[in-house]
Amino acid sequence: MGQKLAVGIDLGGTNCSVALVTENGEIVRKLARRTEAARGPEPVISDMADMVDELVTTEHVSRDDIVGLGIGAPGPLSHRDGIIFRAGNLPGWENVRLRRALLERTGLPTVLDNDANAAALAEYWVGAGKGVRQLVALTLGTGIGAGVVSDGVVFRGHFENAAELGHMIVVARGRPCPCGQSGCLEQYAAPGAITRHCKERLENGEKSTLSEALGNGEHFGSRAIADAAQAGDRLAMELWDEACFFLAVGCVNVQHAFNPQTLVLAGGMSQAGDFLLSRVKEHFSKISWSLHNDAPEITISVLGNSAGVIGAAGLAWAAREGV
Repeated sequence: MGQKLAVGIDLGGTNCSVALVTENGEIVRKLARRTEAARGPEPVISDMADMVDELVTTEHVSRDDIVGLGIGAPGPLSHRDGIIFRAGNLPGWENVRLRRALLERTGLPTVLDNDANAAALAEYWVGAGKGVRQLVALTLGTGIGAGVVSDGVVFRGHFENAAELGHMIVVARGRPCPCGQSGCLEQYAAPGAITRHCKERLENGEKSTLSEALGNGEHFGSRAIADAAQAGDRLAMELWDEACFFLAVGCVNVQHAFNPQTLVLAGGMSQAGDFLLSRVKEHFSKISWSLHNDAPEITISVLGNSAGVIGAAGLAWAAREGV
């Protein structure tokens, strides 16, 4: 018998990563492929199973030494039933019984959860929240996902759809959101929204160092906006500060709803590091209440793009322990 390992799968609309992970949260080896989601569920599921087989074969791991397989995937989904109900960035994924499909193909005990829950679990386990009891993570990607972990247990809610914090309303009757609500946090603070609002304002004639990129048809995202803001571009600075303000509003709401010890900012936008963190903290200090000092420590993810696969494997380890 060799070292016990878990398999983690981070399924995204663009990329899919699979890793072997130790009980200490260390990645033994990771594979990544383009998801090519337009092909539909079956080819993508086959790719995931093939990647698991490749890892097991290449690393000469006995399946008897694999405690289980965890999957972090876009939702909404059911952790309990192992079903993805619908995924906006995975065309054709409606009522897909992903857990059963991978169990049948790999023969490994399988658990499915929301990708943001998996990332939050990773940060709690071996990342920015290691050693704390309660943690909330906000994943700042195209939209804003979130996960809540307390004493090692992921909070899922009665309908298994808890912690959709990107859809907390921060502006009553505000900007419309594809979810059907108006004024959601991710319409003001997500990288996708920042980029969209920047392009809209450039198209309306506002001047910026980003104007040339738009005119040349070049793709740019929140990273370019952050860089321009750091260089002193007026429009970029305004957009970045607005996003940081609304993230701070979200953090205050998280403070009162969950009262966590640590609040982690993760996802692509967190790569801006202190340029993001310092401004969110500055706004937070100005708008949070003064009745009691129970503000969480707001910090940046330390796991980066590996949080998803580590957390997915963590789901498998937790299921083995009955958590």
